[in-house]
Amino acid sequence: MKLKNCCAALALALTSVVVNAGVGEGQELYEAYCIVCHGGIGEGQAMGKSLVDTQANRMSDEDLLAVITDGRAGTGMAAWGNSFSDEEIFDIATYVRVLQGKPGLSLGNEESGPSDDPMVIAGETLFNNKAGCVTCHTYNEQGGSVGPALDGLSARLEDSAIERALLNPSADIVEGYGAKIVEQNDGTIVSGRYRNDSELAVQIQSSDGRRWVTYFKDRVASISDADESLMPDTYATLSASEQEQLMAFLKSL
Repeated sequence: MKLKNCCAALALALTSVVVNAGVGEGQELYEAYCIVCHGGIGEGQAMGKSLVDTQANRMSDEDLLAVITDGRAGTGMAAWGNSFSDEEIFDIATYVRVLQGKPGLSLGNEESGPSDDPMVIAGETLFNNKAGCVTCHTYNEQGGSVGPALDGLSARLEDSAIERALLNPSADIVEGYGAKIVEQNDGTIVSGRYRNDSELAVQIQSSDGRRWVTYFKDRVASISDADESLMPDTYATLSASEQEQLMAFLKSL
């Protein structure tokens, strides 16, 4: 199997548009064309980059689709726009998103799109790229699961409450999204969202949100509650205009 065939499928796997893609079909195509270069779980191989690293996770759907369709100059990533149908490209992209620990692609249509307001569009771009919110939060069935899903946010929270959550994430942590701090016997510190805290063990969600790790209490130095939210203080680092844009997008959900 040629390198360019594997890499082209990678590009294909890194994009999204407006259909309900089939995960099963995408998996079949991935395993036929991409697995040799990118690994069974997208971990990357000598001939192909990781599909589940931070860079791949943060690519916008548009950029991912462009890479798959048009390839990437100067690399082994070939263009697959003339080799696969649009549906096949969407299916592979959906499966790659699943490998990234996300629900898959959620490509809306013109009627269900978030908004044509320039402020909202700019805010969504920030959310998915520079601010990195999509890494932890889901909307329209895309994104991470470390933080709460944001669909219907404006119906649940007043504008002032949304802004307060952005400015001071630790002020009011949503139930079920609290964090624990585990100090292991070698001094390593692990912190993350927890569940199933029992007398014997606690489960901590990995930082990429893809799995839960069990820590037995009699095998670690200590386990304690975290006082601060897992949400980073990103909002404060944005310019005033960027804050307005992000707020406009969140209020549109």
